[in-house]
Amino acid sequence: MTNDNKLFESIINSGKEQAQLIIDEAEEKAAGILEEAEKKADAEAEAVSANADAKAENMKNAALSSASLIERNAVLEAKRGEINKTLDLLIEHINSLEADKYFAFIYRLAEGIDGDRGTVILNKRDRERLPKDFAEKMKAAGIDAEISDTTADITGGFILKCGDIESNCSLNAVIEDRKNELEDYINRYLFAEEN
Repeated sequence: MTNDNKLFESIINSGKEQAQLIIDEAEEKAAGILEEAEKKADAEAEAVSANADAKAENMKNAALSSASLIERNAVLEAKRGEINKTLDLLIEHINSLEADKYFAFIYRLAEGIDGDRGTVILNKRDRERLPKDFAEKMKAAGIDAEISDTTADITGGFILKCGDIESNCSLNAVIEDRKNELEDYINRYLFAEEN
């Protein structure tokens, strides 16, 4: 081999070594970049997974809260229905009392409007079964009034008309007037085991 060939071969070998060093260094850098990218991808995947888990947990909690609210509203609606049925049954019960007990209730109701003078209007049923001493007992209860020959379309109780002013003492009006108090009482009585 000539010196030129040796020199040429030395340059080529040196170039191959230099190229190999560059390749090794590039492969090392690429491996480092790849490892860093994998770590970053794993961290991002973990963050996405944690975020998805948190979102799933929030969605689950929101669904449970919504279901709980729907259940509570359904229970309240059922209770409200039972309370309204009980109020209706109360009116039925008062209306189904024997005449003496029913009119005793009416006299007690009249005590709440002491001092009024006018005309008492009853429903047709009560007008037909009116006791003979009704006016005297109403007067003793505080209402000095004559009994109207006309009737009112009410479930029970009476309407007191004093000139242009009417006091509605029908059972529905009395129940409506004391509805909150009655609802509280019925709620405690019907649902005592829950309270």
